[in-house]
Amino acid sequence: MSNYPIKFALITDPHYFSAKLGCTGDAYERRAASDQKMLAPSRGAVIAALEKIKTSGARFLLIPGDLSNDGERCSHEEMRELLYEFKKTMPVFVTTATHDWCCDGNPRRYEGDQVFHDVDTVPVGELRDFYKDFGPEDAVSEFFTHQHNSSYAARPCEGLTVLCLNDDQNGDPCTGSGYSEEHWAWIAEQVAAAKARGDKVVAMQHHHMFLSEFMRVINGNGSVQYKEEMARRFADMGMPVMFTGHSHMTSIRKIVTDAGNPFYEINVGSISGYPAPILYGTVTEDGIQINTEYLDSFTYDGKTYTNDDLREHATLLFKNVIDAAHTGDKRRFEALMESLSMSHEKADKLWKKAKPALRWLEKLRVRKAARIINFIACGQQIDRKAAKEIGDLHVTQIIYDTFAAILDGSRDKHPEGTAYYKVFVGACAFPLKMVKRFHIKNGGLLRTLTHLKDAAPELMTGGPLNNTDYFIEWENLLVNNQ
Repeated sequence: MSNYPIKFALITDPHYFSAKLGCTGDAYERRAASDQKMLAPSRGAVIAALEKIKTSGARFLLIPGDLSNDGERCSHEEMRELLYEFKKTMPVFVTTATHDWCCDGNPRRYEGDQVFHDVDTVPVGELRDFYKDFGPEDAVSEFFTHQHNSSYAARPCEGLTVLCLNDDQNGDPCTGSGYSEEHWAWIAEQVAAAKARGDKVVAMQHHHMFLSEFMRVINGNGSVQYKEEMARRFADMGMPVMFTGHSHMTSIRKIVTDAGNPFYEINVGSISGYPAPILYGTVTEDGIQINTEYLDSFTYDGKTYTNDDLREHATLLFKNVIDAAHTGDKRRFEALMESLSMSHEKADKLWKKAKPALRWLEKLRVRKAARIINFIACGQQIDRKAAKEIGDLHVTQIIYDTFAAILDGSRDKHPEGTAYYKVFVGACAFPLKMVKRFHIKNGGLLRTLTHLKDAAPELMTGGPLNNTDYFIEWENLLVNNQ
């Protein structure tokens, strides 16, 4: 009798923050306001997600890293306590990542207006044993990295093998996250062993391998080539589906290798921030169905947070910065910039330049912005009819909506041909057009603005694949690697 369907749940990047680290006072409030995800309320989000999953029909839970906010021992201990309680309902398989061992060496707690760094953390070499009851001890096989952390192969149900991979470091300072050759050999062995058992194979690791065009606006090309080579290597060894976190962004991306093997990366956003996604995968004989649900609400410290509250919080930093400029509150502006690790001197210089621009931006509407852009472009860079149709929208609202779309995989879509689409795509193409017109030869700037232009259509439509609900057919995978 077939063991299928096999339904599982996945949440990622809880970034659990213990209240023992301080969750009141100006220092905490500045830090909380500068983060896309929640800090102290992360406990409420995690508890609500676990309760929702208990009644979902899932057989097990996957969590691919960043369980703690920044490696604080108290955060880990409280998170682990929640997982022990949840494990009474179903098995849990976790991997850890850089935020679980405070890779920047800068743990923090907050008291009044001060930030302290005397926080006990869990070293990377202790993490495997700390979470041993959530996968490693029940593993089919395990590989220890040079950091004494581990990857392991789990078999939560007959017919399915899950590779729980730790890709924090590969020992090469040039490429960063990834796998040593010995690690790759172990992965290939586990894929082969799983197929010999007749199992379907999926995997999870913390870091995503594909950069969207928007990510390239922020990060440049980075180690894109190395990451895409990793994806192709997975596909050609017979491991075609990878679940990832890290980016806090929702997306499903696909490549096909030179050998004709498709590879899918399912990148899932943080459960502690907007849109608080819970991914469900259902494995069948025919394929794997991906469905995404969201936390409608959760409670922490007597306060109820809705999904709309999470969306509002995600854009809070932008709004606070603009509001500080609008009200002329230099001290608040500088404190917000310093919470992003900007020096006081740089924040002071930025204030002088940013204040008038931000005050002007706060009042700017689409109609006027389109007229200005078209005047500078000496033509119809922004479709006039489209700009008139949505002319009363504030430009800042479009900025906030765009940031939400980056995080939620464009849940609110604007199809090609709509006024919103035309205005947004035209505006994103404008900077590159001006740089080319004035023959500016800065290669880095040209690449960044090209990525911005190319990112715009996907941000409006969600891209070629449905980022939240998608079916992957097994028969279309591994066409040249049976």
